[in-house]
Amino acid sequence: MHEPYRIKIVESIPRVSPASRRKALVAADYNTFHLDASSVEIDLISDSGTGAMSSDQWSAIAAAREDFSGQDAHARFVAAGREIFGFEHIQPVHQGRGAENLLFRLLLERGDSALSNTFFETTRANIEALECRAHDLPDESPPFSGNIDIRRLQRTLNEDRRVKLIVITLTNNVNGGQPVSLENLIRTRELADEHGVLLALDASRFAGNAALIKQLTGSRRSVKKIAREFFDLSHLAFLSCKKDGLVNIGGVIAFNDRSLIRPLSHEIIRQESYPSAGGLAARDLVAMAVGLSEAVDDRVVLDHVAKVRFLADELLSRGVEVFEPVGAHGVVIEPPSDLKHAPHALAAAIYLEGAVRVGVFEHSVRLAIPRRVYTRDHLTHVADVVDRARRRKPIILNCVHNPDEFFNFFARFKPAPGPGR
Repeated sequence: MHEPYRIKIVESIPRVSPASRRKALVAADYNTFHLDASSVEIDLISDSGTGAMSSDQWSAIAAAREDFSGQDAHARFVAAGREIFGFEHIQPVHQGRGAENLLFRLLLERGDSALSNTFFETTRANIEALECRAHDLPDESPPFSGNIDIRRLQRTLNEDRRVKLIVITLTNNVNGGQPVSLENLIRTRELADEHGVLLALDASRFAGNAALIKQLTGSRRSVKKIAREFFDLSHLAFLSCKKDGLVNIGGVIAFNDRSLIRPLSHEIIRQESYPSAGGLAARDLVAMAVGLSEAVDDRVVLDHVAKVRFLADELLSRGVEVFEPVGAHGVVIEPPSDLKHAPHALAAAIYLEGAVRVGVFEHSVRLAIPRRVYTRDHLTHVADVVDRARRRKPIILNCVHNPDEFFNFFARFKPAPGPGR
């Protein structure tokens, strides 16, 4: 399937010489997160806030009127959120991590527990910062490898009376965006109701999850209708719109419980801005309103999922080991060696080979594909670069800065002396 859009504005890709790459990598202490973006030709380190906006979004941005409160943009954003999520109250926030911080402070008390299919690293940190416990209960059985393990969930709910919240991440961010099935969500909601626990969706990649459900089940329903089904199964949802929301900044908290309105509004005005803005400009609100509508266009989301699959197929055809089943937003590859810090070494080698930046999460290398940015020719080039990089003698890295938190983001390395340097 060809891209469901025409390219209207283009941005030049820099050419970075081998000598400049090596200099940039040394300055970044061999951690690709520390690279200057100007030294990167193709950037697959994250799909968060890195997508391209449409002409409809840009025209809405130009027309948006900036007011302190009561913005027309806010009304437009709320209407779009209600239509897609089905919740009455649609609260804008500056991004998903802001939503987590606000919600967890209102929903959890010291010593409480929260359960998930898998918490993202920063989501877990927001929970643990409140002196609460965050437990992962993944069920990685294909094809819905993002599911929560229902048996472990039931057992944990029976044993831990301090569980207050179940968070289902859609798609599960681990291994490139694995899908959660509707059946899994139905059973999770039943257990949540049985134990008086809230079920929340971390729905930053909700459209991708709906698209994979559509493909895996052969459903003729639209992505929009499938997505609405899993929002209807939850008590509330929060998300970063920087992923499937197709904007570069912004997020949402969506809920029906009126008792949350007052405390949430007070927290937002204390930390962010007037609640109708949520820490954003009016132009951001209208970009989110249009982006949410475009996000559930079958052509848009299915094209993105198809590009992820295309990159995976290109890598597989070159003998690269890829995690399967392939997810909705990125391709995960395993390092060809079992050396310590091998994922960071492979990411560094890929950058040195072709100025392609990829990310390290957990113990794997992830190639996250920004939405509406790169063509299939770009992705074929990426596959060639990865293939050449993995065939070279592995770089051996020594860790010279081992942070207490967020190792993959903040660690720093130096190449070991001798072979492989």
